[in-house]
Amino acid sequence: MSRPLRVLIVEDSEDDAALLLGELRRGGYDPLYERVDTAAAMKAALNKQTWDIIVSDYSMPQFTAPAALKLLQQSMLDLPFIIVSGAIGEDAAVAAMKAGVHDYVMKGSLARLVPAIERELREAEMRRERNRVEEENQHNLKRLRALHEIDVAIASTLDLRAVLDILLEKIDSVLPNYATIIRLFNLVTRKLEAVAHRNSTEEEWERHRSEVVEDLPQRMLEDSSLMSPPVTRLQTSPQGGRPMSHLELGPVSYLRVPLVVKGNTLGFISFSGKEGKTFSNKEGEFLATLAGRGAIAIHNSQLYEQTKNQAAELQRANKVKDEFLSVMSHELRTPLSVIMGYTGIIKDRVLGEINPKQEETLGKVICRSGDLLSMLSDILQATSIEAGETRLGPHEVNLGFFLTTLRLGYDRTLDKKLTLNWDYPPDLPVVKTDSEKLKHILQNLVNNAVKFTEEGAITISARYVPQAKAVEFKVTDTGIGIPQESLPVIFEKFRQVDSSETRSYGGVGLGLYIVKKFTELLGGTLAVESAPGVGSTFTVTIPTTPTPTAHGG
Repeated sequence: MSRPLRVLIVEDSEDDAALLLGELRRGGYDPLYERVDTAAAMKAALNKQTWDIIVSDYSMPQFTAPAALKLLQQSMLDLPFIIVSGAIGEDAAVAAMKAGVHDYVMKGSLARLVPAIERELREAEMRRERNRVEEENQHNLKRLRALHEIDVAIASTLDLRAVLDILLEKIDSVLPNYATIIRLFNLVTRKLEAVAHRNSTEEEWERHRSEVVEDLPQRMLEDSSLMSPPVTRLQTSPQGGRPMSHLELGPVSYLRVPLVVKGNTLGFISFSGKEGKTFSNKEGEFLATLAGRGAIAIHNSQLYEQTKNQAAELQRANKVKDEFLSVMSHELRTPLSVIMGYTGIIKDRVLGEINPKQEETLGKVICRSGDLLSMLSDILQATSIEAGETRLGPHEVNLGFFLTTLRLGYDRTLDKKLTLNWDYPPDLPVVKTDSEKLKHILQNLVNNAVKFTEEGAITISARYVPQAKAVEFKVTDTGIGIPQESLPVIFEKFRQVDSSETRSYGGVGLGLYIVKKFTELLGGTLAVESAPGVGSTFTVTIPTTPTPTAHGG
């Protein structure tokens, strides 16, 4: 069965065009074609319909292949461009390929035409797929970054105005050119008031600030579950009423997202534009998620505003914060654990056979989910440390057995040219310390070394220092190293040597902070030596018995 092919032929000779079409038909194609031989005709053809490929003669009385290629490039269309010529020289062919021509075929060797077309069609499809995936990845990255920055805002500020500005900024980064208004219920009057905006004029904003919505049913305010679906869509025409009057000429697309925390509706975010856009499910779900995070931030800000000048309410505010941390721990960790569990079930072929590519992909999902779970654990652990809720559980620890058990956890093949060397004597003493916190310290240091070392070796060593009645642990790597100017700050919260958004290594910058705090809890010391391009050595020294400096919170 013949395959359809939309081919634009740039050729002044009807006979030569007929030869090309005959070759395509012999190759199994059913060509839909148009022949052009001027720039104007080619431009009109490109605007008129979609083409799969362009086949062009090199030189014509009124047109040339280089000129046709330039016109194609100006149109921003990604189409394979093949020259078919009877007299193109080698220098001209090389120059054409450098300019962007995908291939050239001599008219005396038309048997090469169909294979060349098939190859270029495949490569064009691969380019389009790569671009589609890259664009989708960029959208997802932008969305994840916006969610992450909202989360950071939750942890970093309780100022309502700052939270609203951050929320509007992040919304604008993923939904630009849309007028956005945040309306919140007044905590005293329970009337809906416009409190923040973006991409609307000052006149429109002043009008909305003076508007107060009072006609929402009381049961809707008390029970957000009645607002179904959570994201409501409304399409109108410029003449069809003004349900979203903050665009002067009337919007043609509208989206309203409720701000809900623990079943309570705080207000709404509304988006409206003039482009006639229909919001996709992904966009709706993302904006609902972002609104949920923003609602938490707004909720916390409102609590802070209510309690900052009321000393008698301080105890209640602390209880709300504890509840918030508990909810965040459950709502984030539990679903992620479920995702990892079901992914593992599929990867282990419990639900049926999978191919090697699927197994590799599922492995990556589990690995990245594990990374995220570790980040969440670090955030919760750091929060516990800051709250003074971390307690020590000292007991006798056989260091030889402890290190052997720790080593077994790394008896796996690494996807790097990397070896792990364990160097410790068999007669290490029994010490009295908190083994779980010591394990966390060493695991964090080893994992950091693995992450920042692409090839070479990592050495984990331990030795007893009798004169100090202490044990010294060292983790040495041959990784990228740390600049001297960065060493004083690497143990601070949310600190990384490279904090840019395009950094090569992930993480939230809490690992070394927790290592330092746990080392101090054990009454020990932590030191680091490093040089860029050479590697790093982290030294942890802990006493063999608890000291007065070791405390429980």
